[in-house]
Amino acid sequence: MEVRPRWFAFPALRRAALSLARAASPAAMLRLVYGIDPSALARPDAIVGSGRPAVAPGILLARHFGVPYVFAGLADGMAEAVEIDLMLVSVKRFESATNAIFTPVPSLVAPDRLPAPRDPSDPRGLAGASIGLLLGGDAHSHRFDEADWRDLARLVRDTRERAGVRWWVTNSRRTGDVGGRIFAALAEEGVVERFVDWRDPGSGTVADIFAADLLMVTEDSVSMMSEAVAAQRRVVALRPRRFEATLVDDIVATLVDGGAMAVLPIAGSGAEDLLGAFGRLEPVTTDHRDTIAAAVRARLPALFASAEVRR
Repeated sequence: MEVRPRWFAFPALRRAALSLARAASPAAMLRLVYGIDPSALARPDAIVGSGRPAVAPGILLARHFGVPYVFAGLADGMAEAVEIDLMLVSVKRFESATNAIFTPVPSLVAPDRLPAPRDPSDPRGLAGASIGLLLGGDAHSHRFDEADWRDLARLVRDTRERAGVRWWVTNSRRTGDVGGRIFAALAEEGVVERFVDWRDPGSGTVADIFAADLLMVTEDSVSMMSEAVAAQRRVVALRPRRFEATLVDDIVATLVDGGAMAVLPIAGSGAEDLLGAFGRLEPVTTDHRDTIAAAVRARLPALFASAEVRR
């Protein structure tokens, strides 16, 4: 269900919706503020939400149906957070909250549907192996200059020439024209074997890239890093020249501490640095979906009482 406040529902009204719902009703506020009619919905066993805009409507829906609300993410500093039954947090410093539990970042990656990856510990076995590169771009904490894109392209070319690997690359809206053009040129030249370009419908999907033997991602995206690790691959995250410390660093540190991911600076890193980093990593062997399900079951066992859980 997409959370989209109605045109007149300014932030002050959205903030007041939870309090007003006590005098009126959750259903009335859902219809007024979000255009959601809960009477048209089948009663769920739980409400699951993600993203700060989903906090208030999720709580209202949970109140209306009398079911628990599970929120994937951090609602730190929001007064409404106490009404969330369970928060799945990926930043360890926040797991001490009574309604929080530490889990991996949820994702749609299904590792059991991916082919088994090659082991890069023997450099002679790398010839023909595939490396997937997921390109993000400018974010509030990371900024990519043309020099970063050119150094990254040089790393791709150098690694292909030295190790005989195949490159599969996908970009995103945030990669921008400069990065997009540089990697499109590598694809035309044949340095990149497969280029999934979001500007070119029909070029493929990011899901194709997760089947690569090894994965590289730019460090600006928590989602991409978490998905890459969840794919049970060895992962190298690439840091641009300009970045600022944020909560993202805590999640990155957790992924690095798990042994499946390493961080390399784009500037100054060569093929030997990249291949050496891959050789020191060990992919996770657990399915993140199982880990998350076990965490939810430990805190909300009633959700599983009538379910037959099968692997």
